[in-house]
Amino acid sequence: MPDDEFDSLFDDDPPKSGTPAGGKDHRHLDEDHLSRNPSSSEHTMPSQREQKGVPPHGEQQKRRSADDFQPDMDALLISAQSPLIIEGMKYLTAKDFSAATLQIYAEALKGVEVFIKILERNPNSYRNLRSAIQADTDCREIESVAFHLYRHKHREDPETDSEILRSYEMLRNSLKIGYNKALISSSIAQIKKYYLLSGGIDEDKITAMVRANSKEIKSDVARFTQHLNIAVQLMKLGDAEITKGLRGRDTNTFIIRASQLLACYYKATNNPTAEESYRRMHENYKKYFIIRE
Repeated sequence: MPDDEFDSLFDDDPPKSGTPAGGKDHRHLDEDHLSRNPSSSEHTMPSQREQKGVPPHGEQQKRRSADDFQPDMDALLISAQSPLIIEGMKYLTAKDFSAATLQIYAEALKGVEVFIKILERNPNSYRNLRSAIQADTDCREIESVAFHLYRHKHREDPETDSEILRSYEMLRNSLKIGYNKALISSSIAQIKKYYLLSGGIDEDKITAMVRANSKEIKSDVARFTQHLNIAVQLMKLGDAEITKGLRGRDTNTFIIRASQLLACYYKATNNPTAEESYRRMHENYKKYFIIRE
């Protein structure tokens, strides 16, 4: 196969010089023909405008811009993201917030962000996608759920651009709660390595890791601090249930363990202010478990 995809058009090399086989020089033939028929060049040679692809005088050729492709690209984006959103909604409905669902919720959130960005950038783009949304089963279901959330709260369907945007933001917030619960589930499993089989915290291990300037414990402390704050907010919202039937007791247990770990860590790093703050949180959540109805 030739190296260049166009090489096959020029299989025979052109003569390098002299008169080709047959005895007649093609250059002389062309010159003789043109001298006898001076007007023939008008028919055989394209004009400079034609060679450059310039339309004839008086004709205007519209160039396609990014705007011509935008609706198609948006339709492709939402069609690609919609199955991921549906998957996240499925686990949210099933109240499955196990650590294994963390990536599913993350992808679902990214998908909803696509819908939100389209609406924020230009609401007309969303209107232009109506036919594509109605033709796609997943997209139609996502819109239906988003509108249902808005209707459940405001007792009316979203009609204006801002109301439609708000409905998708409500869907994003619902998936965000699922994502946060899955985060806590992942930390509940990871925090066990800092506890003894008896259930007590392994202070010797924590102190040794601090003295060794361990990057692992620094990374874990940063993650547990973030997830602890999320867990506290879920408790305040009254939506802290991760495992069915426990009504948030697993979230409360995580707060107790994480705050104890952080108090121990800051004791080892000689930070009495932070140690006292987390020690107090530990004692409060250990003594009281309030269920918000």
